[in-house]
Amino acid sequence: MSQQINLYNPALLPKPDVFSGRMILLVLSALCITLLLAYGVTASLASRASAHEQLSSGRLAQLQSEITRLSQEVSGRKPSPQLTAEIDSLDALLAARNEVIGVLKSGALGDTKGVSEYFRAFARQNLDGLWLTGFTIVGAGNDISIEGRALRADLVPTYIQRLGREDVLKGHGFATLSVQPPAEVTLNGETRKVGDFLEFHMASRAPDTPGARGTAR
Repeated sequence: MSQQINLYNPALLPKPDVFSGRMILLVLSALCITLLLAYGVTASLASRASAHEQLSSGRLAQLQSEITRLSQEVSGRKPSPQLTAEIDSLDALLAARNEVIGVLKSGALGDTKGVSEYFRAFARQNLDGLWLTGFTIVGAGNDISIEGRALRADLVPTYIQRLGREDVLKGHGFATLSVQPPAEVTLNGETRKVGDFLEFHMASRAPDTPGARGTAR
């Protein structure tokens, strides 16, 4: 009788050395590749950040230069003579209206209700391109004179026709009517036109009789 002996025993096989030179070389190679990739990504991000910072700095410098230029322009500007004249005109208008209101309240005109109807008629007949600069009403509207300005001469007869539609002005005719360019003014030794408009004046009769007057220049 024979007996077979199994000489293949895994426990008797030699175990591989995990820390062999080849394994260490592979690990070091993988580590180097990882470090190189990380360095490349970091360098790319740093380059982009630097470029963005330079672009932002350029834009900031441009904005600062623009602000400085605008500040110099604003500080160097002088008040417009025309704008100053318009402000003075508005102040004169306000003072004139207050004066008219004071006259109406004082009862010096007698029939103030009738005069107020004329004021309402002037306010209702508002025409683009034409505006009043002054008016005179004697008594309860016996004599009327109107001063104003218009961008075109043809607006004046149109305005007169529209005033004729008002009940309070029906039957009132105008004996005089003049339309002319505005007078020139002298500023700092230089003669200039006041504006591109025409001045008109119309009155029921020629003599200038004291009455309720308003001015808006």
